[in-house]
Amino acid sequence: MKRNLFIAIMALSSTTSFAAEMNAGKIHFTGQIIEPSCVIDGDSGSTDSTVPLGTYPTSLFTGPGIETDLIPLSITLKDCPLTSAGLPAVQLTFTGSTVLTGSNTLLDVSKITTSGTTAATNVGIALSPEGDNTNHLKFDGSEGQVPIQLSTNTSDKISASFNARYISFRDNVTAGPADADLTVNILYH
Repeated sequence: MKRNLFIAIMALSSTTSFAAEMNAGKIHFTGQIIEPSCVIDGDSGSTDSTVPLGTYPTSLFTGPGIETDLIPLSITLKDCPLTSAGLPAVQLTFTGSTVLTGSNTLLDVSKITTSGTTAATNVGIALSPEGDNTNHLKFDGSEGQVPIQLSTNTSDKISASFNARYISFRDNVTAGPADADLTVNILYH
């Protein structure tokens, strides 16, 4: 009888102990779902911007890799969400038509807005972060190139600064319009 009582007490003790471990604590999940809201603050209230790169003679381009003057530009964002633990920054990515198969850092030039009949050849447009002019950005939608920290104030604008320029990629640069369009995308991570 003592033995059966001891086994019953041990069984009861084990069940009670096991039941207490089943409710050891809770995990609270928190977060927020937002509508992407950043807008590029371009020219004259538009989301588009025009950056004049200048006029250069073909004689400047004496071979591949010749660069023109650096032209500064900024991409400014407005109406962005506030910084948070889940979203401290946004990211810019870029897409555009590039000059060579396998090259993703030189935009192909064409005739878009400049007068002339045939676009210049053997020259492209490169873009680099300000202060890192040897790092040419990729125009294939690559992520991780340009993060911009979000603000703690809803009325703040945030921006990233760059330098643009023409670069020859072959001998014999020919004359003509040297325009290009670049699409800027905003990623929320």
